[in-house]
Amino acid sequence: MTRLVAILGGLAAAAGAAAADPLDLAAGHALFERLWVAAPASTGAADGLGPLFNARSCNGCHEGGGAARVFERDGATVARGLVMRLAGADGGPHPLFGVQLQDRAVAGLLPEGRISVRLDGRALTVSADYSGASTEAVFGEVRIAPSLRGRGMLERIDDAAIAALADPGDSDGDGISGRMRRVDDGAGATAAGRFGHKASSPSLVAQTAAAAAIDLGLSSRQHPLPYGDCTTSQVLCRKAAGSDAAELSSAAIGLIAAYVGALAVKAPVAAPADLALFRSAGCAACHRPDMPDQAGRRWPVFTDLLLHDLGPDAAGSLGEGGFSPSEWRTAPLLDLDPLDGQRRFLHDGRAASLHDAIMFHGGEAGPARSAYGALTEADRQRLVAFIAGL
Repeated sequence: MTRLVAILGGLAAAAGAAAADPLDLAAGHALFERLWVAAPASTGAADGLGPLFNARSCNGCHEGGGAARVFERDGATVARGLVMRLAGADGGPHPLFGVQLQDRAVAGLLPEGRISVRLDGRALTVSADYSGASTEAVFGEVRIAPSLRGRGMLERIDDAAIAALADPGDSDGDGISGRMRRVDDGAGATAAGRFGHKASSPSLVAQTAAAAAIDLGLSSRQHPLPYGDCTTSQVLCRKAAGSDAAELSSAAIGLIAAYVGALAVKAPVAAPADLALFRSAGCAACHRPDMPDQAGRRWPVFTDLLLHDLGPDAAGSLGEGGFSPSEWRTAPLLDLDPLDGQRRFLHDGRAASLHDAIMFHGGEAGPARSAYGALTEADRQRLVAFIAGL
């Protein structure tokens, strides 16, 4: 483990970038920051936005490839990279609003509603006002955008290594019973889910295409419907959609995914004793410091990519893919700098700090939370500083 700490930064910087062409990365960067516009437009290469959407660019939620930010400006709370996922009474997409509340719309359409965000001290309050009448109750859940830095490493982890750690019935009696989620790999088979709070996507390409469809309303080969998340009940929205079934080409998605995959985390400065403290507190039971690729090379991802039940304190409102509202994919502990308090943590930003995020852990992580609570104040601060520096 001493060697692991020494090479963390080098491996993280190498992940995804080793074989990437610099021109491809530059093109991917430009696409990541492109401000999309509604069709038809004179700039045909940049149209296709909407009809309903949450942002006009990838950078709108992941500024500089980073995570969501929440902060006060001129007496108002500003949230960048925060959305509201939705469901109907049966747990599936809401019959009127779909899977996500789109709070922006192209000219001539009304957005589905408005998301209000307020900071009250350390507490974050998020509410939604919906446009249009719905005959079915709306169940919502806040999701905040994670950092994209270091995520290229997640694609490299061997599916078999993830599956080997799964223990749904806790057969070894250690209290950890993570489950692996298998999802459509887009080629007629399944693969381990790696991306998203519920491990809903197996690759950066799949995750990029899904985010483009839901957040920006951009269609692609993977998501060919030009009206994005508009439901059959949203007639005007569907009429406003273009007819192009690939507003974002496969090549463009590949370039964005390559750029994201090359985003590196900073080289951490950590003593071997800090990693030992991390392990002794039980954090490494799920936040595995490293995982292997198919060739046996180990990557410092600080996750097992399994879904674990974190109990009621960390539960959301919605299930997904057969997983309960309290089951979450182990978050990679990568690029967690608090950014002077502008960062929020956990899936919905309920935690104002990394300390708070740890204290929200329950269920399978309950023993680790207790071990953390039993540390001296100095060791708790040291452990939090170690995690923040990854």
